[in-house]
Amino acid sequence: MSSKIVLYTTRRTPGGRAVQITSHILGLNVDLKYVDLSKKEQMSEDYLKMNPFHTVPTITDAGVPVYDSHAILVYLVSKYGKDDSLYPKDLVTQARINAWLHFDSSILFPRLRGALEPVFYFGATEIPQARFEAIEKAYELLEGALKSNFLVGDSMTLADISVTTSLASLNGVFPMSEGKFPKLCTFMKRMEQTMPCYKEYNADVLEETKVFLKQKLDENNKKSKQ
Repeated sequence: MSSKIVLYTTRRTPGGRAVQITSHILGLNVDLKYVDLSKKEQMSEDYLKMNPFHTVPTITDAGVPVYDSHAILVYLVSKYGKDDSLYPKDLVTQARINAWLHFDSSILFPRLRGALEPVFYFGATEIPQARFEAIEKAYELLEGALKSNFLVGDSMTLADISVTTSLASLNGVFPMSEGKFPKLCTFMKRMEQTMPCYKEYNADVLEETKVFLKQKLDENNKKSKQ
């Protein structure tokens, strides 16, 4: 398949990684273009024409823009999926997957962004305790909601892909305790074993997040003392 899908993203953004994993599963040839948020490349005239919300990830498919990772995931599997395993056509199953996608967009990712954005872009010298507590509450919600091997049904769906990428990043900020969240830790181990490209898009990025966060905190603290 010739490349006609362009993905605009950053290496560490969970939504972009979810799109990359899904594209890999679907066998899509995606042209990857990194957006430098520190240089505000997402605010350029050309980018705003594609995505007025100036967020990553964004894709163009034969020139047609689609944005918000969760919308992109549903779009890709609906158009290019060889079967409906990642997003079954059954409406009840779709509703359950959608609920998890909304959980990711309204709970998991905002809590990740709330912890990291002040450090990465605004010179914060520490992450407030309240941010860690909010992440822990999200873990508690997930621990209570996990009832089987996968979030919806008996096999991996878009729900697992989207939630896992955010959890991998959150775990780099506030590691989940196996003693406190045994089901959640077991779920993440299962994803590591079953999700294609897990190491590249989740395990490696988790370690990068830890290192980059420490570097930025050290850098910000030095600047604050000058």
